[in-house]
Amino acid sequence: MSVINYKGGVGKTTMTANLGAELANRGMKVLLIDLDPQTSLTFSFYDPDDWRERLRDGRTVKRWYDGLRGDGEPVTLGELVVSPGPANAQLKGAGRLDLIASHLGLTDIDLALARGVADGDEYDAELFRVRGSLAEGLHDDALDSYDLVLIDCPPNFGVVTQSAIIASDHLLIPAKADYLSTLGIDYLHGNVQELCDRYNADSRRFATIRRHHKVAPGIAGVVFTMIQQMGQRPVAAHQGFMDQVRALGLPVFPTTLRENVTLFATNTPRGVPVVLRDRVTSPAVRDELRQITTEFLEHLQPAPVAA
Repeated sequence: MSVINYKGGVGKTTMTANLGAELANRGMKVLLIDLDPQTSLTFSFYDPDDWRERLRDGRTVKRWYDGLRGDGEPVTLGELVVSPGPANAQLKGAGRLDLIASHLGLTDIDLALARGVADGDEYDAELFRVRGSLAEGLHDDALDSYDLVLIDCPPNFGVVTQSAIIASDHLLIPAKADYLSTLGIDYLHGNVQELCDRYNADSRRFATIRRHHKVAPGIAGVVFTMIQQMGQRPVAAHQGFMDQVRALGLPVFPTTLRENVTLFATNTPRGVPVVLRDRVTSPAVRDELRQITTEFLEHLQPAPVAA
């Protein structure tokens, strides 16, 4: 599942980290992949100094993309997996939370991939290969034990983001209840459909193995974040934008995530997402994150319909 929004600053990384952590706390084996060059998801679990000393040079997704481009020795995604110690120490059951870290240089990779496609003589075939690269990489046998892979995408529609969408069965869209977010969701939905249609058409032309199946990621839902409430309900201005998104025909999670300066700040304590902390200053926010996780699971595993 890709967690995606064109607009930055909507709580995308916060949602990815806490959703993954809560699913792992409920017994699932979850892999997080940080594709955002801002590296915020990675820094949610690792201190920057720790990242610099232990991960930067050889244990980030940039190394995999370097190999894809021929700028380094090819590696498998399984070779890059790390296990954040503090978060896993807080898990109650048999679940596990692992991570493939990002790199600040991933922006250059996206641009280089785009240039490589544009300069090639076989433009369509190369673009098809690059777009499908992450889906192919996730077939690594070392990743078979995971119940779910959550991909934190950059806030754009570049080649790296496109590869995440093609690799996904589901898309989750965190959003603020404002004009730009509402406009962007409709635009994003249209671009995803266009991308998938193009990729499916290209697969009939260029696919050389049977593994290529029709790509059609579903919208798991829009999760509204940073909501201001009055009387336990979103304020009227926010409710209006939420209703506009529902009018687009897209699923919207019933539970919203209220505004919380500490939760969405960049300097929040690293290592343990709020859903795994017993002592928090705003239990309501933690409870909302846990309820959103329940709603997400209901989307993935809908109750059986009576005959």
